Amino acid sequence: MNGAARCGSCRTAVPAGARFCPECGTPLTGGAPSSDSRRIVTAVFIDLVGSTVLAETLDPEALRRTMDQYYTACTTAVTEHGGVVEKFIGDAVMAIFGAFVSHEDDALHAVRAACAVREAVSAIGTGPASGSGSGGGVRLDTHCGIASGEAVVAGALGGAARVVGDVVHTAARLQSHAEPHEILIGGETARLVGNRVRLETVTPLRVKGKRDPVPACRVLGLLDGASQEDLVPLVGRQAELNGLKQEFSTVRRERRSRLITVTGPAGIGKSRLVREFLAGHCDEGTVVLRAGCQAYGAGLAYRPLAEAVWTLPGGWEQVKSTLETLHPSADRAVTALAVALGVRTECGLPVSVDEIGWAVRRLLEALGRRSDVVLVLEDFQWAQPTLIDMIADLSGGACDAALLVVCVARAETAAPPGGPSPVLPDVPRAVSAAAARTPGEGLMVCLDPLPLDQTERLVGLLADRLEIAAQEAVPTDEALAGVVRECDGNPLFAELLLENLAGRRSVAPGVPTTIRVLLTAWLDRLPAADRAVLERAAGVGGSFTAEDVRALAEDAPTLSGEVLDDALGRLRGSRVIHLYGPPGAYRFTRMLARDTLYEMTSKARRAAWHTVLADRLENRSLGPSVPGPAAEGDLAHHLESACRLLSEADPGDPRLPALSGRAARALVATGYRALHRRDLPAAVSLMERGRDLTPDGDPQHRVLAARITDAYAALGRWDSARQAVAEAERRNVRDLPTHDTCAILRELIALRSGEPEPPAGHGGPYAPGDRNATGTGRLPGTACAPPGPGDDLSWCRLHQLSSLRSFTEGRIGAAESAMREALIRARGLGDTYEGNRILASICELTQWSPTPLTQAIALCEELVLRFDGDRGLLVPILLTRARHLALSGRVDGAREDVALARRHSDDLALTLGGIAADQTAGLVESLSGAHLSAAGHYAAAAAGLAGLGQTRTAATLRLYAARERFCAGDGVDAAVLAEPPADTPSETRTQAVRLALRARVRARAGAFGEAVAAAERATATLDGTDDPCLIGDVWFEAARVLDAAGDPAHARRAAERALAALTAKEAVLPARTVRAWMAGLEKEKENR
Repeated sequence: MNGAARCGSCRTAVPAGARFCPECGTPLTGGAPSSDSRRIVTAVFIDLVGSTVLAETLDPEALRRTMDQYYTACTTAVTEHGGVVEKFIGDAVMAIFGAFVSHEDDALHAVRAACAVREAVSAIGTGPASGSGSGGGVRLDTHCGIASGEAVVAGALGGAARVVGDVVHTAARLQSHAEPHEILIGGETARLVGNRVRLETVTPLRVKGKRDPVPACRVLGLLDGASQEDLVPLVGRQAELNGLKQEFSTVRRERRSRLITVTGPAGIGKSRLVREFLAGHCDEGTVVLRAGCQAYGAGLAYRPLAEAVWTLPGGWEQVKSTLETLHPSADRAVTALAVALGVRTECGLPVSVDEIGWAVRRLLEALGRRSDVVLVLEDFQWAQPTLIDMIADLSGGACDAALLVVCVARAETAAPPGGPSPVLPDVPRAVSAAAARTPGEGLMVCLDPLPLDQTERLVGLLADRLEIAAQEAVPTDEALAGVVRECDGNPLFAELLLENLAGRRSVAPGVPTTIRVLLTAWLDRLPAADRAVLERAAGVGGSFTAEDVRALAEDAPTLSGEVLDDALGRLRGSRVIHLYGPPGAYRFTRMLARDTLYEMTSKARRAAWHTVLADRLENRSLGPSVPGPAAEGDLAHHLESACRLLSEADPGDPRLPALSGRAARALVATGYRALHRRDLPAAVSLMERGRDLTPDGDPQHRVLAARITDAYAALGRWDSARQAVAEAERRNVRDLPTHDTCAILRELIALRSGEPEPPAGHGGPYAPGDRNATGTGRLPGTACAPPGPGDDLSWCRLHQLSSLRSFTEGRIGAAESAMREALIRARGLGDTYEGNRILASICELTQWSPTPLTQAIALCEELVLRFDGDRGLLVPILLTRARHLALSGRVDGAREDVALARRHSDDLALTLGGIAADQTAGLVESLSGAHLSAAGHYAAAAAGLAGLGQTRTAATLRLYAARERFCAGDGVDAAVLAEPPADTPSETRTQAVRLALRARVRARAGAFGEAVAAAERATATLDGTDDPCLIGDVWFEAARVLDAAGDPAHARRAAERALAALTAKEAVLPARTVRAWMAGLEKEKENR
């Protein structure tokens, strides 16, 4: 019932079993997609009007002959216009256009076929009333509906087609609403046929089974009417090219890095512009590095940079030799890039993305000091947030190096769900192609469609090139004019349209309104083996290897052995793919072709392929080599994709639960690794997607809640942290350990964010000291019982909560003890991530706790060695050691640690690390007597924290700065000494320091009564703290005030208390200062 098979190119009828078209020679099975492919098709429903009356009027034999004429008219018109009759449903005929071979004008041919059927059927039965009984005197008519959209097509080229999708139902509903002799088409079909058909818009139709009205048009009549290889010279774009050239000249002249973002719609010529720039304006000595971003691989933010490094001519050896010239930190940079490039596996702590970004920057700086460097990153619309930050840092932070960073991004592409943000932050969208300076000293070049004259020139050059290549005449001037009109100034649209036109003799111009239609038409003309290879390569991703494709070819025996290798060779020769990145890897030249192929493959098959790739990656991980982060990210991507596609294609598939579990575990594991690397946006995205696939009631939900809140807390997104806790409670409603953990997490969030803690009866407050020996019973002030004795996770977080509470109250010893309890619980969990965080916190707490400096410095020494591979953890340890060294009298060693911590913070752009370095430097300089220098450091730290919104700590540091200026003989601003509002209470430390400084200021002014009163208030605030340095500091200030007020006896007792606290801490330097002052006091007494 489908009629004779026709050529997909010229639409000539071909004999059964023919392998090539007898008219144009096109392979008939060349571009046939895999069975059950997803395609953009146009469905046509034609129904005979008044068939019941016809049956009553005509003799059965006459009726049969009339119906045969009707069916023949329908079948002939459909097949002549390149469609396939899918089935007959009584008097109705269903036809499909684009079922097996796509053309950009399939929708137009469907409308033409419907018009031809209408005219042919209208002619049936016209004649004298008396006749042979074949239908004379009876006039037939039809009504028709046409719709275009995505559907699943099953069958084989030349045979029956089975099409499933909403597009079929929409066409049927349109047909049922059409009046006699009327053709109604859907909105998508109207967009595809454009100005080749005269249309009249009708009121959107309310049709059965559709929630929303269906846009439709009435047909009134017919109207007359990009590859990697640069086939022709660049047309236009001179202003944009000059902008790139001027920017590169500035880079060369000033020896500094600059950023250019080239953006525009797909196919507009972004990559072509960059290639022209590189070919015409970069000499032989310029180092050009290229890479591309991908839409998947969340958390693998550094992969494009690693792949760019691989494009160095000398490979890893050149990388290594270049890095070894750097001093200091050459070994560290080599290690980071070795891990990123897969040359070396990680040992011990993971190498963070900050470390890798720093190493890449150092490499590019070294290269840029020897020669000019251009880094090109394609498809930057898929860049991860962390990569965007790396590029911003790279383009603004590379020193004394000629480095140009060019990011090429699709402007209209939106980010995938849970994925990256498009292009770069704070980069304005220019309206025209003119270059616009961005706030970040970057240059944006936005490409618009070519104007008419340049489009005509481009189409003419492409047509001449195709004529030379094919050695035959290209389409007529009229057809070329149609290409100019239809491509809309898009060079890729023009190129693909001309390729399609040159591929067949019978030219029927169409309107390519979507690039998918154009690319599908091009893909369908490929040989069968090439198409099959590309389908599987698209299943792998934008880049792939021959082994990847071979793994997916087990369901296609014809692709075995040399067939696959030959197909890859042909595709590479025709520049459909090209060598890319590491040895043996390929990449699609047209990423849009990859996307189109992927979407055309059935979801069930894609799910199967992703599963095969995931199994392959898991089997590799069982071998002797340790899988790298890239493999983990790919595993998570393939399992998640397989799970999503299978659930959409067959929600009842019994394999789904197991597949969902695998995907959840892979996503969570990759998210944990991202958290270890402090790639926080990626960590949150991965863990939340893993959480969504984790079944309700799974204990993993409370662990995920803890990890996700950690990431959100580090990002300062407290509302999101609270939502993560609420989600865990919702998913594990009946699980008591989950309830305990979430209640503690909620209080931690409140305390850390400065919000009020939850009231009693709503999950708080907890306190570990309130549990009894069995760990049961109720806690005071709460309706919740404490965690069970074996609930290490809840107790670990509970001890951290207790530590934070104690710290804010000035009970530092209790805070340190609670953290040590938390460490025991973390080790019980076997959680090295949690353990390392807690160890770093314990070490920092020793700055204020009663722990003697000898023990504190020993702990620092141990952790400096342990965290040497993770500078994010190393920086606070170095600063803690610097404080301890300064207190013990080793000021030079303290300054060295501060300098090292500052260098690490600068390398990795650790803002808080730099601020903490200023704060510690203030203490070191204060202890050494350089008070004005100390004041400058404290002031810088206060400004930095205020800029981050941490106003309370910033206020304390401003007090320290004021005190140092006072010690240097300057005055103190009264605003600094003012009491805070009653609704914003200060921490113990801030209160004590403010009151002690006020006492000193009033004593200097001679207001001794006020001074002594302030000193008494200052020492009274110490009742709740065990910070020995704070105790010693405040009592020593009180001693000075009392001495100035003429009370040497009380001054001596105050100084003794200060000395006792400092001596217990082993704070040699401040204790020496107190002793010297007391000696002076005794000498004055003797002199009196």
